[in-house]
Amino acid sequence: MEPQTVCAICGEVAFHKCSACENEYYCSKQHQKADWIKHADVCKSFKLAENSTLGRHYIATRNIKVGEIILKEDQPLIAGPMQNSIPVCLGCYKVLNKNIAVPCRKCGWPLCQNCKDHGPECDFTSSRRDDKVTITEFGYPHPSYQCINIIKALSMKITDPESFQKLLSFESHCKRIKEKAGVVLENPLNILRFIRRFFKTDDILDEEITKIVGILQVNGHEVPLADPPYIAVYELASFLEHACNANCSKSFTNEGGIIFHAATPIVKGQHISICYTDALWSTANRRYYLSETKFFDCVCDRCKDPTEFGVMYNSIKCNEINCSGFMLPKTYLDPEQKEYVCTTCGLKLCYDKVEEILEKIGIDLSNIKKNDITACKEFLSRYKNVLHANHFYIIDVTIALSQLIGVQSGGLQAIDEDLLVEKIELCKKVSDVLKILAPAENRIRGLILFETHATLAEYSRRHTEEDTLVLLLESKKCLIEAYRLLKYEPEVLLEGKVARRAKQNLKNFNEILKRLN
Repeated sequence: MEPQTVCAICGEVAFHKCSACENEYYCSKQHQKADWIKHADVCKSFKLAENSTLGRHYIATRNIKVGEIILKEDQPLIAGPMQNSIPVCLGCYKVLNKNIAVPCRKCGWPLCQNCKDHGPECDFTSSRRDDKVTITEFGYPHPSYQCINIIKALSMKITDPESFQKLLSFESHCKRIKEKAGVVLENPLNILRFIRRFFKTDDILDEEITKIVGILQVNGHEVPLADPPYIAVYELASFLEHACNANCSKSFTNEGGIIFHAATPIVKGQHISICYTDALWSTANRRYYLSETKFFDCVCDRCKDPTEFGVMYNSIKCNEINCSGFMLPKTYLDPEQKEYVCTTCGLKLCYDKVEEILEKIGIDLSNIKKNDITACKEFLSRYKNVLHANHFYIIDVTIALSQLIGVQSGGLQAIDEDLLVEKIELCKKVSDVLKILAPAENRIRGLILFETHATLAEYSRRHTEEDTLVLLLESKKCLIEAYRLLKYEPEVLLEGKVARRAKQNLKNFNEILKRLN
């Protein structure tokens, strides 16, 4: 083997290199091991691969432990308000109204009273309009905001050509977006016409504008740091592929950066994935959304298994007398095999009939009284003989109920014993289902585990005659896991605040356990 460079430990001629990042060299395996504690912090754990089906994607180059940060980007290539945004400050994305909106002196786009300037859309607007932008209507989606991110991107062509070329290298699916326009997506031709009317853009090609529209749609991440959220496109994050049971979780920094960390153990050679959709939607809804907005038919392991790893997330109860089975289609991947079949007696039910049943239940769910414990319980009771106990409608209401119990005046300490026990059971059920179905959904899993911890702690306070230490240790276990799941969440979000509280609670718990011991 020819020498490549010098050893990172001793400076002698090196013949070995790190197989994961291929950036560090060593004279021997012993020195490579000795440097690992230091090198692990900077060692890239993945490589970029490409094929005709997935396009560009990441593959693990070494085994990755749960919780390990895989990828972090401090700033997006581009960020801005959602396409159908209500008027917001273009400096901080704060929602505006006529009393607090202050027009930018240079371009006219409204800002809040704390922001004096904003992004590259300011120069673009002032240099390509004879008059300033005027926004007078607030509180509902404003058509003028559909152009903001496009003109931000067009500005990069002059101000940051390197980043502009990186942006243009992403997949746009322009043709597919035009085909879907009017159903789920805004027609890019409408945005093109708007920009042409609103700005002087004779030097910009139609294809350039429509491609940017597609890139923002396909590669945008919804950033929840503002209310409403804004959209951002990141350079490296755009190559993460999708799986409904993703092995990687996504978090954001307070400054708008993005962090991806392993939610499950990832072995060398395994694809690194995130979930592009809501992981708690039904299989049919997830696949429809991905087809209509991301332009691929999902064939991940979760979608391929109609039982969803045995959870029966989409199944309804068989209505055959004396049958205790549940009904599911044989597959969700073949549109010709939508018929539901009982797993026990073989009874069949046409897809349209099942859809009719689920549509009625969905309407009922949308109409139940919000934030009402009784309404949630009545819903669960009403459909316990129609839907599987883990059906997505049941889980949806179970999550809501588990979080509602104890938020009343006085908190957990004020609720009856029966409700306290019920909350523990509900939280444990949800936690078990989420761990199987969506192990990367750290936010909801972390919140549920924190609720479990608090409820167990309250139960142990009321029952000192029982084995208090066992209950407290179980509560601490939930607390540790909640903190692990939420520790990367930004402090501006509820999840980040809960993470800080969990960290403090752990200190308090250790003091309590010391005294008990």
